[in-house]
Amino acid sequence: MKTLLNITGRAFRVPAGTSPVARGLAVVACLLAVPLEAQEEPPANGNGALRVFFDCEGGRGTCDFDFYRREIPYVNYTRDREDAQVHVLMTSEGTGSGGQRFTLDFIGREEFVEVTERLEVVTRANLAVEQRLTDVARTLELGLLRYIARTDQAASIDVHYDGAEHGEAAAKPEDDPWGFWTFRLRGNVELDVDERTESYELSSGFSADRVTDALKLEFSIDGSYNKRLFETSDTTSVTSIRESYDAEGLSVWSLSDHWSVGAAYELAHSSFENEDLQIRVGPAVEYNIFPYSESTRRQFNFLYTIGLRYNDYIEQTVFLKDEETLPHHRFSVRLSVRQPWGESYGSLTFSQFLHDTSKNRFTAFAGADFRIFRGLSLRLNANYSRIRDQLNVPAGDATAEEVLLRQRVLQSGFEYGVSVGFSYTFGSIYSNVVNPRLDRF
Repeated sequence: MKTLLNITGRAFRVPAGTSPVARGLAVVACLLAVPLEAQEEPPANGNGALRVFFDCEGGRGTCDFDFYRREIPYVNYTRDREDAQVHVLMTSEGTGSGGQRFTLDFIGREEFVEVTERLEVVTRANLAVEQRLTDVARTLELGLLRYIARTDQAASIDVHYDGAEHGEAAAKPEDDPWGFWTFRLRGNVELDVDERTESYELSSGFSADRVTDALKLEFSIDGSYNKRLFETSDTTSVTSIRESYDAEGLSVWSLSDHWSVGAAYELAHSSFENEDLQIRVGPAVEYNIFPYSESTRRQFNFLYTIGLRYNDYIEQTVFLKDEETLPHHRFSVRLSVRQPWGESYGSLTFSQFLHDTSKNRFTAFAGADFRIFRGLSLRLNANYSRIRDQLNVPAGDATAEEVLLRQRVLQSGFEYGVSVGFSYTFGSIYSNVVNPRLDRF
């Protein structure tokens, strides 16, 4: 159905393909609403309008808060979820065609604590940012109607149907002239020169993907060339060159809501890693404790891969090898959870060469964003790697130039990093006003 909604004097149409749930929300709003003359101005702070906390992480192309506040000005936006009647949690993930799927979870609070809803909107690839934001705003608006219809603002809602039936069935592979394949070309050239230094960088890539519920196929080629020249005096200079090329592919078959199997393969060259040619190939299996349909909110994966690695080294290694083919396996556990209280994520990975089990690596990573209490947020990140598998380190000592210019990989037994940050905001609970003047001065 094509639906025209008029909310406090603003009208919009529900686009073709809107889900039955979203269309149903509009009907509920219509049944509960008492049509009155639309308001000329959006409600002022604290006048009884629905209080909304909009929770989203991403760039302006995804989480442009100013845009949503302009498009939906008839609710009060709060800066802390503790002050809100509705907590809107928006997450997104890429689709196989290069678009994005946005999931909006509406979590009721206070008198709406038992009222929850989830809506989704899928945007196609190459869509202008403005249109993508508009599509998300329409869905956000529909979701908020369920709550507004239970407040005094229901008197300002007027819903009209024009009765025009339309819509298209979900695309099938035989209906798509491209067979769900998506191709991308990219390239970049950078030049940075001053009186004593020069830097040139070229990079390019190509990818081809085909993603359906049953099968995912990915293939990509990437390359980069970087040259830097430093004049250390009027008569001497130092030149640094780094180049890398990589071609990799992945095939994944969906077995159920929790199990997947696949195969990965890769060909690579890296002057920094002392690899003239590296070939990796092997199968993989993954189990997700949570259904894949909940991937934007939570994932708990166990991944195992096993295969062969062939290395043809640029320089002879510290183990006196010019080339070798070795069996290798890896086991990973990954967790990510996003809830109203914040977000947590982490992983544990153990990899090992099977010809010599002492050649292994263990990596741990953990991070979290916590909303401690009203206005206070804490971010923690930590990572650690125990390294015992560097078979590619060139024999001989690295020169000072190679170390300072990072031209070759160095022997290392471990690496770690830690970061801690916090933010505290206080003052007015409302954040309705948008004023972009001199915003980018």
